[in-house]
Amino acid sequence: MQELAQGNAAVGAARYRALAGGTVFLASALLALTGCSKTVGSFDTDDSNQTKMSNLWALVQFKPIPSQPQPFAPIKCPEISVQDGTAEDRVYGPGDDHSNANVRYQFSIINFARDCQIVGNQYQMKVGVEGRVLLGPLGSPATYPAPIRVAVVSRADGSATVSKLYRVPASVPAGGTEGPFTIVTDPLSVPVTGKYSDQDYIIKIGFDSQANGDVGAPRAHHRHHPAAAAAGAN
Repeated sequence: MQELAQGNAAVGAARYRALAGGTVFLASALLALTGCSKTVGSFDTDDSNQTKMSNLWALVQFKPIPSQPQPFAPIKCPEISVQDGTAEDRVYGPGDDHSNANVRYQFSIINFARDCQIVGNQYQMKVGVEGRVLLGPLGSPATYPAPIRVAVVSRADGSATVSKLYRVPASVPAGGTEGPFTIVTDPLSVPVTGKYSDQDYIIKIGFDSQANGDVGAPRAHHRHHPAAAAAGAN
């Protein structure tokens, strides 16, 4: 038996306005990450976004294994949250100017989900993340690699049992100012620790700015915003 894992992040979108022949980048980034159990197969979100959220959940779900015996039922997923300070990632233009006017582009996480299953003695998790890239004053339409890191962390000692970096293409079309991206991980496997394995791990997601794969681009920096944990259903 699988458990819906759900998460929701509402990100304040950055806005650009032309003023006196120049472009001013106004970025407001309020990230609220909440998680609660409502209806299986849905996210705690506004109705207007329900279709989009359900699509992410459909992508992240494991397919049933009819002949697979489950040692524990129901199978619960660990808590999932955005690592503090990694909800957004900004890339600046040349030099040491980290002002809004020198921003090339900015990545933001919007939604996330996970699903879990047990295969043998392995506790497998799939994680889905939706986000977007938003152009700054120095940006131009192109495809940019969003450096998403997903880690399964042991609660016992805080070490990462599994940690993987995904460089996800985020494309801004010609004439546009932003573009979406979606990543669904391969199954991340950790050992089954007992009847309550979900309580022994926590899933952390976020941008790894030090591993930004934009070859030739200036050093990436992420803004630090506190991120509340989004717990799965119990």
